[in-house]
Amino acid sequence: MKDGHADAVGSGAFMGLSKKRFASAAIGLAAFATGAGPAAAEVMTAMTGEEIIAALDEAGLSASLMEDAASGAPVARVVAGDVFYFVRAMDCAGGACSTLMFFANFDLGRDATPADFNAVNAFNERQVFGRAYVVEDRDTVGVDYVIDLDGGVTPAHVADSIGKWADVIASFRNHFRARAAGS
Repeated sequence: MKDGHADAVGSGAFMGLSKKRFASAAIGLAAFATGAGPAAAEVMTAMTGEEIIAALDEAGLSASLMEDAASGAPVARVVAGDVFYFVRAMDCAGGACSTLMFFANFDLGRDATPADFNAVNAFNERQVFGRAYVVEDRDTVGVDYVIDLDGGVTPAHVADSIGKWADVIASFRNHFRARAAGS
């Protein structure tokens, strides 16, 4: 790890994380956020940082809670295998937040090049879920994914959405590996 970022995109840093683990996290998150019982409410509109952390921990993921320095909103740092990502809670009121932004950044180990921008653009053109980006001044590429709880969603929707995050990261990493191999 360098400067709080995972090692280079093509290094296999995501290899220790399975879809099964993400599915477990999604189920745990949805169950925890809704009361975790058969009689629990069918719709959720927001989550607290503590609820997010507890659900991720319950799902077997190593998570810790931080606070965004600018807004005071909760941010979860999640370790899954040998890669980590963040879940930033946004649109908060009364201690609960209605938007969850998942994001992972990967150190390129070199200056960003026009080929990196082209790879990000190509990923974004074909990818329905998730958005890739280049952080030029940090020689980093990354990907994010948003779950919007505003207006209410079912626990099954949240679980499905969190499960898609594993697919987003895997697709992003595979895309960059293929581009690097072709250049």
